[in-house]
Amino acid sequence: MKIIFFGSGAFGLPSLEALIKAKENLVAVITAPDKPKGRGLKLKQTLIKEKATSYNLPVFQPEDTKEPHFRETLSSLNPDLGILIAFGSILNREIIALPKMGIINLHPSLLPEYRGSAPIPRAIIKGEEETGNTIIKINEGIDSGAIIIQERVKIKPEDTAGSLSERMAREGAFLLLEAISLFKEGRAELKTQDEKKATFAPKLKKSDGLIDWKKEADEIYNLVRGLSPWPSAYTFLEAKRLKIWETEVKEEQGKPGEIISADEKGILVGCKKGSLLIKSLQLEGKKKMSAPEFLRGHALNTLPPTMV
Repeated sequence: MKIIFFGSGAFGLPSLEALIKAKENLVAVITAPDKPKGRGLKLKQTLIKEKATSYNLPVFQPEDTKEPHFRETLSSLNPDLGILIAFGSILNREIIALPKMGIINLHPSLLPEYRGSAPIPRAIIKGEEETGNTIIKINEGIDSGAIIIQERVKIKPEDTAGSLSERMAREGAFLLLEAISLFKEGRAELKTQDEKKATFAPKLKKSDGLIDWKKEADEIYNLVRGLSPWPSAYTFLEAKRLKIWETEVKEEQGKPGEIISADEKGILVGCKKGSLLIKSLQLEGKKKMSAPEFLRGHALNTLPPTMV
């Protein structure tokens, strides 16, 4: 079976590695173009490209997947199946129709719930205790294709978007291999998604991270986890942005935003219900540090009494 792989983000890396180890016939790996990054603006490859080139797989980096030349190139490979994971671009009808069996996608949610670009962060922010991976056969819609196979994944209380994404990417790779086996054996059954149950997980913005201390401590705790490592939850202190990285819910009550205490355990801040113990943080222009480290350089009795 000739397979073409579409992927740019780190979420797709375990799946690409699994396909390589399973000795699947990868005839092309499609990924985003190299982009300038860092102070020197040096061109940076995607992790997908780095992995593919290390195994001498043919790599294509189209600026636009709608280009006729790109479609002709893929068509000449005569692919049987396409796999798309965290590619970063929407494929048009012509590309979707190229592989004989279509293109399948690994999406980190229990579709039709949390369609869109940020299903993992949004599930954590909402306080979900469970999510999952879904393999669908893609269509021209956004994550609306027929379901091939699903697997539930528990969200641990300590999970961040980063840690959960890494775990789901690893588990999703095994699910992908299972889906490929179903196609090879002619046993893949497609289940239409229930549109009435569809929910959406829109792309994250930096402004999503602003903490509203008038919310309950549980809600803010979930926000911090869901926005780690990007774009991060934040508040303001000394008129500077203060990123909040690690917290713990406490029962002590204070006014929303009020600094109740600050000691070696952390900085305790009042919320609408309960309070939040800040355990690690990062002041604008500074490195990430533990609360005790931060307090050694910031005597809170000289600071504003509240975080806003």
